[in-house]
Amino acid sequence: AYDRDARVGTWAGPRYRMTYRILGEGPPLIWVPGIASTYHGYALVLNRLSARFRTILYDFPGEQPGDGAHLRRITHEDLVADLFGLIDHLNIGRAFLVGPSFGATIVLKALHREPRRFPRAVLQGAFARRRFTIAERLALMLGRLVPGRVACLPFHEPILAWNNKLSFPAALADRWPIFVEQNGLTPIAPLAHRLDLLARLDLRPILPQIRTEILLLHGNEDRLIPRRHFDELCALLPQAQGVIMPTVGHQPHFTHAEALAQAIGDFLLPCNPQGCPNESRV
Repeated sequence: AYDRDARVGTWAGPRYRMTYRILGEGPPLIWVPGIASTYHGYALVLNRLSARFRTILYDFPGEQPGDGAHLRRITHEDLVADLFGLIDHLNIGRAFLVGPSFGATIVLKALHREPRRFPRAVLQGAFARRRFTIAERLALMLGRLVPGRVACLPFHEPILAWNNKLSFPAALADRWPIFVEQNGLTPIAPLAHRLDLLARLDLRPILPQIRTEILLLHGNEDRLIPRRHFDELCALLPQAQGVIMPTVGHQPHFTHAEALAQAIGDFLLPCNPQGCPNESRV
């Protein structure tokens, strides 16, 4: 349904040709992707959110063949600037932001940079910083040189299973192979690039200055992002509302798409007294 109904567009940005997809009508909601998946990985939750929002999902540099991205030149600040570039390209004045995992770091910087454009935001599996061991840093350096997609890496599915499979409900067992497939389609080089950006990122100094209302969602069974990251964000963000989701891991857009969409929609709507995000700038 998502492929059938979503409108696909491109924006010729300064760093790469960005592909984006729009589905639904209503206040604009921009979904800033996580670190490893294709757009199909978010289809379940976006299909549901599209009943209440104009959902916008875009690809990071290097995700599409021939997008012109030179990954070594692209910084985390560039990724934030590209989000604003897309917003301007679509002529959006104000919008809601949703950021899972890595996407949350871009959302936080955007909220710090121009808070008036984003009345509310939702972060899931978020963190202010990640620390990597020397071995992990070496693996990241080598990853930039490896062609192909994540599915080609040794132990791809066993590692995914260790970190995620227990949080997939038995009643939705058919979603597990889809998750493995979509994760495996992630190109290795841009994934390594994003991980390298994370290794040098620390957002803690800016968090107390972010006054936007934020819903922080964290899975009680998340084996990728420990609870301490959630607690740190709750302590440092002045307007954050934290919710621990029981029996949920790091991938609720697969395992609990219906509940995730409901939680996001209920927090963002009805809009605050300043009004809903508008479809275009005035």
